[in-house]
Amino acid sequence: MRPGRADPELDDLIAEIIIDAYDEDEALIGFENAFDEADCFPCPGTAIGENVEILSVSTTNGRSELIATCQHAAYRRWTGAESPTT
Repeated sequence: MRPGRADPELDDLIAEIIIDAYDEDEALIGFENAFDEADCFPCPGTAIGENVEILSVSTTNGRSELIATCQHAAYRRWTGAESPTT
């Protein structure tokens, strides 16, 4: 799929996830719950053009955003922090 092109399946999935959300915070909780229920981690992904392993997706520290914890080679990244895995 080319950037900027509509994806009806994705739009339907998003609508299903946020159907009962009254605001952005509830929509984020809906996405967090959808990821938890899917039980799909770890899974492959791409971040900033690099292949990564996505370990989790969640809301953390009362922030109004989803945070993905990703691992690339020997490093794990989350919320802007970087730490070598051991």
